[in-house]
Amino acid sequence: MADDKFAAEVSDWAAKTIVAQTDVLHESLRVLDATVAEKTPTVTGNLRNSRALSTLGAPSVQFRRKNKFPDPSDAIDNAIAGVEVGQTAWLGFRAPYAHIVERKHAFLRLAAQRWKQIVDEAARTVRSRG
Repeated sequence: MADDKFAAEVSDWAAKTIVAQTDVLHESLRVLDATVAEKTPTVTGNLRNSRALSTLGAPSVQFRRKNKFPDPSDAIDNAIAGVEVGQTAWLGFRAPYAHIVERKHAFLRLAAQRWKQIVDEAARTVRSRG
C-alpha cells in the first residue's frame, strides 16, 4: 500500500515537472521574441514583421522584391505553443536584408546572449503564477 502511494506521488510530481518545464520554455521563447522585436530597428516595421519561429529549421528568407510582411505575433505564439521540452526552436527573420541590419545593430545576437537571464526570469514568472 505504501509503495503504491509513493509511486503515485512520484508520478504526479513528474507530470507536474514536465508541465512546469514546458511553461518555462514557452514563456522564455515569448520573452526572447518580445526582446528581439523591441530591439529591432524600425523604419517601416517590415523587418520586425519578418520575424518567424520554427521547429523545422531556420526561417527561410523570402526574396520577393516588394514583400510586405504582416504582423507575425499570432503565428509566433502558435509556433511557441507547439514547442516541446528538448526540441530546438529557431527564431529568425525572413526579410533578405535582415543580416545587414543585424550586423550593424546586433539586436538578435544581444537578445540571444541574454538567454540564461530570460529563462531565469521566465521561471520566476511561471513560479509566481502558481
